[in-house]
Amino acid sequence: MLSRIFSSHYSTRVGILILVIISTLAYYNLLQKSNESSCLMQVDSRQTTPENKTEIVSENRTENLPVVNLTVEEKTVTEPSLDLEPVVQTQSPATSKPLSDNISDNISTTKNLTHSDLPVLELKPQEKYLPAMIKESNDIISLLPNQGFLPDYKSFCWNDQKGTFRCLPGAYIAGVLKCGTTDLYAKLEWHPDILRPPAGKENMYWPRSRVGRKAGLMQAGHRPKETFEVYTDRMTPDDMKFKSNKNRAVILDGTPVLLEEHIGWESRFPWAKKPPYTNADLLHFVSPRAKIIAMVRDPTERLWSDYLYFRNGEIRNPETFDRAVEEEITRFQSCLQGADLRSCCFSEQNSVKVQLSLGIYVCFIQDWVENFGDNLLVITLEEYSQYMAVTLKRVFEFLEIGVDMKELETFLQNSQTENSRREKDLLQGEMMERTKRSLRAFYQPYNVMLAQYLQDKKYLF
Repeated sequence: MLSRIFSSHYSTRVGILILVIISTLAYYNLLQKSNESSCLMQVDSRQTTPENKTEIVSENRTENLPVVNLTVEEKTVTEPSLDLEPVVQTQSPATSKPLSDNISDNISTTKNLTHSDLPVLELKPQEKYLPAMIKESNDIISLLPNQGFLPDYKSFCWNDQKGTFRCLPGAYIAGVLKCGTTDLYAKLEWHPDILRPPAGKENMYWPRSRVGRKAGLMQAGHRPKETFEVYTDRMTPDDMKFKSNKNRAVILDGTPVLLEEHIGWESRFPWAKKPPYTNADLLHFVSPRAKIIAMVRDPTERLWSDYLYFRNGEIRNPETFDRAVEEEITRFQSCLQGADLRSCCFSEQNSVKVQLSLGIYVCFIQDWVENFGDNLLVITLEEYSQYMAVTLKRVFEFLEIGVDMKELETFLQNSQTENSRREKDLLQGEMMERTKRSLRAFYQPYNVMLAQYLQDKKYLF
């Protein structure tokens, strides 16, 4: 009798225990789903914490926009031959997440997109292997001042250990090629507080000379490796006028490939699937308070201008452009089948004849936003051409340089456009309509991604 009662009570206890376990597991699964749902509803920290905002100055800013959350596999870059540990960059603002390889995931709609429809694109900080950058930059690190730059200079100047006076630019026009950077530089140089380096507008040190450049990239010829000491020699004004105006003068570097070019990274880092670091990372390491100006335009028109300009003696016309564009779009889409967008954007397999990937601006601008935040200004050629005086005023204000608008407008009335399309290129007319349609279809989702990321519809070219 007792054994039956005990057996009965034991069975009851086991049954209750099983029910409790099942109920607990069910509750846990429900809680997990609830947490996932609540995470998808969170608002970007840029909207909830004003002190962490990273905004690009614009007259077309958007407010209170819905959030688009992207998911993508994260891959850590490692280099077995180094004893140093991979470093994830932490100086980035709250606008970060790797770009989704599935472009449709990045946009709510690409047709009839209005200002209020523009969602917020969250990009996680790019994973970087900064020890690789340090390893390649010994000559830079050894020459930088231990006690910081001289406080009275607006550009970044110091006296090295031998007592030699050296300077780095206070501002850079970082790109993009064929987006009006030469004309912008000329207009800014009108102001007495903007100084052209002794070596000229384009110096190419950071993207090319620092590591050397192989022949056949963009233009024929080999660019030998240059030391940081030589670069600073070429950047430092040698006249007393600069020192007398040191608290206002800004040395301006106008290298137009600084934004995106990272020559030779695949051969230098064969273990990496994407650049372990970029020009933005290194420049921020050297002079974190530098001002960066990026100039972009309709990527379809940019590519046509680029194709005609860098012809290197070849016969180029709308028909050859059409064939080259079709081949490069096919090749780039094939790259996306086996790699992510960032890897394909930086790939050295990209054509130098039809530089299609240069128009995917969001690929490159993310690194500069993460590093420089409010010290990055992005403008478009379209707004610059239509509202030149107002746009230049914004640039001068960004550089913290005062300007008399009447004097500026008088100067602009008597100035000419620099590096506009050459007569022989104008004779080629416009690209074929089918080429234009193909390029607009290719670039449209990336334009939307850029507009989402920078929260400005002016990038919906």
